[in-house]
Amino acid sequence: MPPKGPGKKKKEVDWADDEHFSKERSMIYIEHTYECPIFQTKADECGSFLQQRIPERKFQLVKNKYGRQVPREGAFEIGFSQNARTSVHLLWSGLEKGPPRRDKFPLDYETLVPDVNRILKKFYPDKAVGVPEEDEDEDKEDMA
Repeated sequence: MPPKGPGKKKKEVDWADDEHFSKERSMIYIEHTYECPIFQTKADECGSFLQQRIPERKFQLVKNKYGRQVPREGAFEIGFSQNARTSVHLLWSGLEKGPPRRDKFPLDYETLVPDVNRILKKFYPDKAVGVPEEDEDEDKEDMA
């Protein structure tokens, strides 16, 4: 087993394996360069924003494939998948954008929400995002 780098705090979890997999956990994959700390900050902000914006879903943020991926120079790309076993869809690429550096990031993470909702509905149309709580409870009773 290779030695852990200075940034490695916890063991990597395989969210697709039977022990950790959940249809309710969506994956956010971000490739970001290390050339400036703002790239890491923006990656964390994106994960936090989606969790707060769509509280009925669980989100798992994976940055640079758990630190195993050497990011491309100037990279800031956001990928999203319905869950750990579905395909990844590119939501944002800042690779060809900038300078200035601020152009590498979405101006507002809200612009990502329609694409996230479309991906969620593509795989689970009955799990529409933004449905009032009482409607979701009725759906669960129907399935029981």
